[in-house]
Amino acid sequence: MQVSTEQIKIISQMQGLTLPEEDLENVALRLSTWLTAMEQIEAAMGPEINAAEPIPPVFPREEF
Repeated sequence: MQVSTEQIKIISQMQGLTLPEEDLENVALRLSTWLTAMEQIEAAMGPEINAAEPIPPVFPREEF
């Protein structure tokens, strides 16, 4: 999956982040590489991933 520098700029602004213009290409390349790898993993292991129970994001004894 390819992510453009314009998409990175929009996503970062939505999250309240300010990225220097010179970093946008690097961030787009890294995110594109990560998303492509995730697509490959999903294609190879999709049913196995879907069958696994997710790990809860908090510990059961954690106070809220």
